[in-house]
Amino acid sequence: MKKVVVIVLFAVIGFFIYSIVFQTREQPPVISYTFDFEEMDKDFWLVGQWENYKRSYDLISLKDGILKMTSDVPEARPYVLSRPIEIRSGDVITLKRKVKITHGDRLFAGGLAIYQTNSIELVPERADGSWFTSMGDGIALVEYSYDLSPLQKRPGKDVVRFLAADWDYNENFKLIPPFYDEWVEESLSYDTRSNQITYKINNTEYKLNSYPIDQNNIRFLMHAYGEGAGNSIEVDWVEITVINKKNRMQ
Repeated sequence: MKKVVVIVLFAVIGFFIYSIVFQTREQPPVISYTFDFEEMDKDFWLVGQWENYKRSYDLISLKDGILKMTSDVPEARPYVLSRPIEIRSGDVITLKRKVKITHGDRLFAGGLAIYQTNSIELVPERADGSWFTSMGDGIALVEYSYDLSPLQKRPGKDVVRFLAADWDYNENFKLIPPFYDEWVEESLSYDTRSNQITYKINNTEYKLNSYPIDQNNIRFLMHAYGEGAGNSIEVDWVEITVINKKNRMQ
């Protein structure tokens, strides 16, 4: 009888050890940032005016938990830029949001982008070249494009463009049917294990191959650039997660 009790005891101990080990493996470390836009987190988000880095939080509106950006006033086109977020080997970083996008009758080129940077500062320092270069090196861009001009050089006219950094010379992009005037959930992520970028709109997923990052941090950019009246992006909430999935390819 004593031998049976000992065997059962070892079996129970073994089960608990097994459970602890494998539960730990199944639950990789997660860093999460959530924003409901009842107020603006000015330590995490920079609101700036197009082509400069001056803090300009008055260029957006927050009402009933909705962040709204418009490009109605050419001298006051806003963008919203996250602070740099540290990323390491094995990490998958994802921005997910609930958003409604509206375009006017002229030109719209709103965007959601990922940059890599070694900076740890919220406000970028001006660098040589275009003002975008101060944000870092571009990894991916989702561009909500309504541009019927024959001068347009990017692929598609009334589409959502999902572009990798090498889209122009490697044709590394996807064209997605546009979605306007409705609330949708979308996400944009970068996987350091596969160097793959993924864009998801509701339940539909698109993937592109990217390149290995060589800088320490990732930051996200949101904007509603356009010409004429009626262009806007409204955001209900944003969640950013960093999950370390080293040794786990799923």
